Amino acid sequence: MSVEMASFAALCRAGRAILGWSQADLAEKTQLATASIARIETGKINPRHDTVIGIIRALESGGLLIDQYNYDGGFTITADKSLFNR
Repeated sequence: MSVEMASFAALCRAGRAILGWSQADLAEKTQLATASIARIETGKINPRHDTVIGIIRALESGGLLIDQYNYDGGFTITADKSLFNR
């Protein structure tokens, strides 16, 4: 698995964990199959660009800010503090 795929897989898992979402929740919000989310998160498939954008938009709609332009190819997740007052 490439560094970029591993980084995106980690982003998906971390984003879901912060939001308290299951793979099924993320799948519903992105109109993907739950099995596709699982394969992305384990690095078994390399998601298309539009799939990556859809997942990022879904996580951001939940209250996260995703910085996808880190110098090392990674991502930064910033969570709105309101997420922790639920």
